[in-house]
Amino acid sequence: MLMFVIFGAVLLLMLLGVSTAVTMGFASIATFLFAGGDPTRLFLVPQRMFAQVSGITLMSIPFFLLMGNLMTVGGVSKSLFGFGRVCLGHRWGGLSNAAIVACVVMAAMSGSAAACAAGIGMIAINEMTKSGYGRPFSCATIAAGGALGPIIPPSITLILYAGLTQTSVNSLFAAGAVPGLLLGIMFMGWSSWVSARRNYAKTEPAPWRERLQAFREAFFALMTPVIVMGGMFGGIFTATEAAAVASLYVMFLGFFVYGTLRVRDLPAIFWNTVEQTAKVMFVIATAGFFQYVLLYTRIPQQAIAFMSTSFATAAPVLLLIIALLVLMGCFMEGTAILLITVPIFVPLAKSFGYDIVQLGIVMCISLAIGVLTPPVGLNLYVMSSITGEHVLAIAKEAVGYVLIMIIVAILVAFIPELSLGFAKWVP
Repeated sequence: MLMFVIFGAVLLLMLLGVSTAVTMGFASIATFLFAGGDPTRLFLVPQRMFAQVSGITLMSIPFFLLMGNLMTVGGVSKSLFGFGRVCLGHRWGGLSNAAIVACVVMAAMSGSAAACAAGIGMIAINEMTKSGYGRPFSCATIAAGGALGPIIPPSITLILYAGLTQTSVNSLFAAGAVPGLLLGIMFMGWSSWVSARRNYAKTEPAPWRERLQAFREAFFALMTPVIVMGGMFGGIFTATEAAAVASLYVMFLGFFVYGTLRVRDLPAIFWNTVEQTAKVMFVIATAGFFQYVLLYTRIPQQAIAFMSTSFATAAPVLLLIIALLVLMGCFMEGTAILLITVPIFVPLAKSFGYDIVQLGIVMCISLAIGVLTPPVGLNLYVMSSITGEHVLAIAKEAVGYVLIMIIVAILVAFIPELSLGFAKWVP
C-alpha cells in the first residue's frame, strides 16, 4: 500500500509541474516521516545525496553532454546526414533511412535522445519535405531515430543504471549494441514500407564521385564512435576517459575539420553543459535518499514477496515491468522513472535469477519509448518546436515506431543472446 502511495504522490507532483528533483526529495521525506521514521535522522539527506553522485562512473555524464553540445554547433550532424542521403536517397524511404542512420551514429556519440533528434532534425526535415515526404511522418521518423540515443552505447541512461546497480558499464554498453542496431534496422524497414505505400518520392542516384566526397566529409565524424567504443572495449580507457577523449575529438573536428566552431562559441557551450549536468546530478542526488527510504520501508522486500507468491516464473514479471515502464513513460521523464524503479525491479529480477545486465537493456528500451508517447514525449516536443507541427500529429505517425520498440523490448527480455551474446566477449 505504501508503495502505491509513493508512486501516486510522485505522479501527482509531476503532473502539477513540480521539478523531478524536488518531487523525489519531497516524496522521500514525506514517506520517511509517514512510515514512522525519526525526524532527527533527516540529517542523512545531504549525506545520501552526496554519496549518490560521488561515484566515478557518473563523471562521464558531463563529458557526454559536452560532446552532444559540441556536435550540435560543430557541424557533425550535417556531414552524417549528407553521407546517408547520397548513399540511400534513391531507394524507397531513402531519406528517412538516411536520417535514421545518422541518428544511429549520433547515438553512438552523444547518448542523448533529444540531442540526436535535434541535431539531425534541423537538417533532415527540410530535405525530406522538399522530396515530398509528409512533414508529420518526417518528424516522427527523426524522433524515433533520436530514441535510439539512450539505447545504443554510449548511453547516459545505461551509465545511470550502472551507477545505481554497481554493474560494469562496459558490459551494459556491449549488451545495448545489438538491440540498438536491431531497432535501427527495423525502423528503416518500417519507414521504407510507409514511404513505398504512400509513394514518397525517391531522389536520383548520386554518382560515385559525389558519394566518395560525402564519405570524405563524414569520415572523421564516423570515427568518433569507433574511438569511443573501440577504446573502451579494447581496454585503453574507461567510460569516463572515453567521454573526455571524445569531447576533445569533437571539439577538434569543429575547429579544424569542419570550421563551424569558434572560440566565442565555447562559453555558451560550456554553460549549457553545466546547466544540463546540474539538472541531471540534482535528480540523481535526490534519488540517493529515495533509495534509502525504500530500503527503510522494506518496499522492495514486500514487492519481491508478493511477486514470488503470485508468479512462479520471471516471464509475467518481465511483461509487467515493460508495461509499467511504458505506461509511466507517458507521464514522467525517463531518468526519474529509472531512479524510482531500479531499487524495486533489480532485487525483484534477482529473486527470479534474472541477469541484471539483460534487465538494464530491457528497462532502457522500455524507457526510451517514453520520448515518443504524449503527453510527456520529449522528442515529440523537440520536433514540434523545430518544425511547428502539432505534437499529436507527430505522435500519430510515431505509433508504428512505438510498436516496434515494444516488440524489441519483449524479444530482448526473453532472448538473452540478443543482449548478453556480445557482452560475454567484452572484458
